[in-house]
Amino acid sequence: MTRLNRRLVFYSFILIFLLATPPTIFYAMGYSFDWQKKVLVKTGGLYLKSSPSNARIILDGKDNKNTPKLISRLLPKTYKISITKDGSFPWEKNLEIKPQLVEEARNIILFPKNISPEKIATTSLAIADFLRSPEETIKVAQANNVASTTAGWLYYQDHLFLINPTNYIFYRVDLGGYIREQISKEFLPRDNYRIIAHDDQFMVLGQNGDLYLLNQNSAIFEKIASQISDALFSSDSKKIIYCNNNEIWINYLQDVLIQPYKKAGDKELITRHSQKISQVIFYPNNEYLAYIIGDQIKIIELDGRGQRNVIEFINAKNPQIYFSYQDNYFYYLTEGQLFRLKLDI
Repeated sequence: MTRLNRRLVFYSFILIFLLATPPTIFYAMGYSFDWQKKVLVKTGGLYLKSSPSNARIILDGKDNKNTPKLISRLLPKTYKISITKDGSFPWEKNLEIKPQLVEEARNIILFPKNISPEKIATTSLAIADFLRSPEETIKVAQANNVASTTAGWLYYQDHLFLINPTNYIFYRVDLGGYIREQISKEFLPRDNYRIIAHDDQFMVLGQNGDLYLLNQNSAIFEKIASQISDALFSSDSKKIIYCNNNEIWINYLQDVLIQPYKKAGDKELITRHSQKISQVIFYPNNEYLAYIIGDQIKIIELDGRGQRNVIEFINAKNPQIYFSYQDNYFYYLTEGQLFRLKLDI
């Protein structure tokens, strides 16, 4: 090879190096070229996890394999996402991808379109009463004898909690009626109350619809909502839900450190209907709700990014619903018939 040829080869390699190095560096730094805007931009990512897994991902109409999956090097914009699996309702949402950030959706549940509830009983009892053991039933009857004339009571975790009808202070007592602990420092307004508990947290719901949450630091019941018909703690103690005739609200008690992020004290409207909402519960986990509209049991996700996925789960005449965290069965009572089902998710 002549000296001239060697020089040509040498300089050709230098030219290739100079041309290839900047794009390689930018690529490694997470940059990509936006051909629509004709600019170099930093990319983001998307992480999707579903239950059941191995569900098909469609991103802006294009197939992107199956869940769980991290999709990287996405141009910053809003993407239309669809997660599908045969025999299940699809999960759809619009999520915005931002530069240098990974948007996550970790609580995607694909509910089956066809379910087979099991009829387990004919009963006139409320679901929770029917599911009690004989020993618990006896203790609840004893608690009722002690507390039936109070302004509200609850037998919970082998303790009787009641609101004294004289001073409207909240107490823990034994089944003999002897005070063991004064829980609230200040009296509640005069009313009859339903006590709602989870672990060491308490709410009381008055007949007039006022909802109070016990501040664990001050031991004072603080009013958090009015015209409320139902309320419930989540099993992870991080939030409460409550509803009036037409709306469901959520109130976050602790910071939520996974997406979508929330701060303690945040309140959010989950859904609104023209028809009456008669009951709401967490199901099948603390990121979804089951609620009743007329003769329809619906399920809605809490994640409000893009849009909330809602499905029509069960049609039943004037139903009541209950979820048991002990055995993961969803129960519903309709016209005196008690059914249960367990989802394979």
